[in-house]
Amino acid sequence: MGKLIGGRLALSAVAMLALGGCASTSIFTSYPQQLQPIKLQIENKQYTQAQVELEKHREDADKILYMMERARTAQLGKDFKTSIEDFKQVIDAIAVNEDKAKITLSGAAAQSSSLLTNDNAIPYEGEGYERVFVHHFQALNYLFLKDVEGALVEVRRANLEQQAALEAHEKEVAAAEEKGREYADKNKGFMDAFAAMDAVAGKVKNSFQNAYTFYTSGVIYEIMGSHNDAYIDYKKALEIFPDNVYVQRDVLRLAKRLGMTDDYELYKKRFGAEATAPAKDEGEVIVLFEHGYAPVKLETHVPIFTGQSVQKVAFPIYPGIWQDTSALNVAIEGGKTLGDTSPIAYVQSMATKALQEGLPAMLTRQVLRVVAKKEMSEQAGKASPWAKLATDIYNIASENADRRSWLTLPNDAQILRSTLAPGEYQLRLSNGKAAGTIKVKVEPGKKTVIRAVSTEKTLHTDAIVM
Repeated sequence: MGKLIGGRLALSAVAMLALGGCASTSIFTSYPQQLQPIKLQIENKQYTQAQVELEKHREDADKILYMMERARTAQLGKDFKTSIEDFKQVIDAIAVNEDKAKITLSGAAAQSSSLLTNDNAIPYEGEGYERVFVHHFQALNYLFLKDVEGALVEVRRANLEQQAALEAHEKEVAAAEEKGREYADKNKGFMDAFAAMDAVAGKVKNSFQNAYTFYTSGVIYEIMGSHNDAYIDYKKALEIFPDNVYVQRDVLRLAKRLGMTDDYELYKKRFGAEATAPAKDEGEVIVLFEHGYAPVKLETHVPIFTGQSVQKVAFPIYPGIWQDTSALNVAIEGGKTLGDTSPIAYVQSMATKALQEGLPAMLTRQVLRVVAKKEMSEQAGKASPWAKLATDIYNIASENADRRSWLTLPNDAQILRSTLAPGEYQLRLSNGKAAGTIKVKVEPGKKTVIRAVSTEKTLHTDAIVM
């Protein structure tokens, strides 16, 4: 009986040790599993219920992740003020993390816990592409409240986030590779286990440059009358996503308007088209379409060599299956078709690329984790067979991949830009799975911005004239 009690105490001690200083809810239950009910509520437009559930995690170690989901949910429900406050909390929490020293008491505790559990014990701080979307969506919150100045502040922050990520990226990758070179040399076939992701990840140069954000920034600058700034951001969008016909047209149009003769001739030849601009008595219709959900990480087990033995351990992986980017058809109810949206950002590729970029550091942590867990088991064995059994059971149970990511982000983003005579229109929107109508007003010389988000078979829409 004493040994049994000792074993139970050992198990409790192991659990308390591993969870010390960590309040993550994803250590034993995967994040995608937790978020599935939230997605179902969004699908049924039960935005308030979803927000109530996500509110429960406002003070969790992973509050950044849950508040990103909550802010996104509030925005889909047109609760822009709540969305602004939730995104502000995300932005503040990220800033606090960045202001901390690389190793702090709390940070060291989380890292230590992760060595005895899994990467889910490390508080979630957001991937680069997710941080860009935080400011992007915050800009849209302000825009739909007709606070264009506030929107401009956020698109500038989004662009600075992209620039900072670009500058830091090579240094971070080099540092991770240097730190993990010893383990990488002993695991030369490690990356082969993730080769299925190559095709999807290969559609983007990196995980954080977002043409959709630059394009939205350009639209907001145009609304403010800052055509030169708009031109600069449209060109950035074009550089990242050169095949989008609407971006091509906007670059051509503003190159001509701004008297950029050399640019105009270059782009005219490149695109085989002349610049076109709305007539003075027309209004513009700009559709920002966000399609589907970001991909969900799966779990795979990869054999790694720790220096003493080979052991299979859990890693996250994205499916290497390309998700359809079905266009949104926009038409006047009972009348002409304005056109189909065209892709401008592949979030599925950004997410996959981000995971690829993080694999060297992940390998290092997993090797250290295997060694730490083995040592913990050996130490428990010196105490009693029951303690060793409890420790080994715990080590097996805690071998879970970190599958966290912002899951209410879209799978991809698309745009459409057209012109209409002034008036009120009932527009029909459909992408084959989701469909709906929206009543919009078009005014001469102004822009009617339509936001459409499809989640499975449900379409969430809003529109504003600026």
